Order: sequence, then C-alpha cells, then structure tokens
Amino acid sequence: MGRITVEYAKKIIRKKPMTQSLKKRFIENGLSDLLDEVYIRTAELFEENRSANKAFKRHLEQILPCIAFYEALIKKTGCKRKALELYNKWAFDRLKKMAVILRIIMKTGLYRKTPEIFDKMIDRLFGQQAGFVSRKIKVSRPFARDMLRCPYYETCKKYGCPEITQFFCKSDDITYGNMHPKLVWGRTQTLGTGGSCCDFRLYLITSAIKQFD
Repeated sequence: MGRITVEYAKKIIRKKPMTQSLKKRFIENGLSDLLDEVYIRTAELFEENRSANKAFKRHLEQILPCIAFYEALIKKTGCKRKALELYNKWAFDRLKKMAVILRIIMKTGLYRKTPEIFDKMIDRLFGQQAGFVSRKIKVSRPFARDMLRCPYYETCKKYGCPEITQFFCKSDDITYGNMHPKLVWGRTQTLGTGGSCCDFRLYLITSAIKQFD
C-alpha cells in the first residue's frame, strides 16, 4: 500500500458520526478554509500509524480525524478552552440522531438481550489486540467490565491532547445512556475523565439491586 492519501482521510471523515458533525459545523460556521488542513493532518496521522494492526486501526479511524479537527480548532481560536467548548457543541449532532433511532429499535424488545450482546461483543471489538485491557466483574448480570487501559486515551495523550478523550466517553453516554427505560447504562467513571478505570455496567432495571450485591 502506498502513502496514505488525503482522499482516504476524506473518506474516513465522511463515514464517522463525530467527524461528519464536525465537518458540517465547520462549513456552517465559516471554517471551510480549515478543512483542507484537517484532511492533510488526518492523512499524516494515519501515515504515522500505518503499522498498527487491523483491530487497532478500526479505532484509529475514529481517533485520528478527531485529533485533526481539534488541532484545527485550537489554531483558529488560539485557545484550548475555546476549542474544547466548540468541539463539545459541534461533535454530537449525528450521534444524537442515531441515538433516537436506537431507542426506536429497542422498543421491539431487543433491550432485553442487549447486556448479553455487549458482553459477547466487547472482547471481539475492544480486546487486547486493539489495545484495550479489561477485567470482567463477577455479578449476577452479564455485562460488568472495568476497562483498565484505553487506546483512545493513550493515543490522544501521545499527540498531546488527552483532554479530548472525554468526547469519546460522551459519545458512549449519548448512544447508550438512554436506550430504553428498563435498561440502565451504569458507568460512573472513565479513564478519559480522570477515573481509575472505565466501569462499564449495563443491566435491566429489574435486576439493578442484584447487580451490585
């Protein structure tokens, strides 16, 4: 494979919800002139990480373009605080719409199986090959996992912007935090927001008391 191209970067940005939203907001707020820099920087970041394995690359497709957008906002505003404020305001439009669709799907009864689905999915998509380290917590319901190492945080820290990891954490809360009235997203801390781990919990509300026995 040759050098990572700007066209490849554009393709990735078009297909990820957070970067779709950021791109749209850049255009709406008169920052279209920065997009070429975002594309070039994204391509550079992928080139620097081209040796990453397939499992990790799946996550880099979300992480690296977001870093490029954040760097562009810092350049424009001249201030990390202002860049973070804009990022927080602009990055989640698409995810919020997707969360509404997910809630509709959950009404079919899928919510009852969702904790089991998460438990089966996490090692396949968020396992050690992708850079995650987690421990399974033995409780009465299936999905209780502490994430001890997160490549989202590690990669953002590598590029000098650990503070934007919070937005990946927030994307989880938007997506999973209100899926169904009887389904509880019980995460209370994350590595990206200064916690000692990401304490992922997902359980049916009828078993909430047993979950933490």
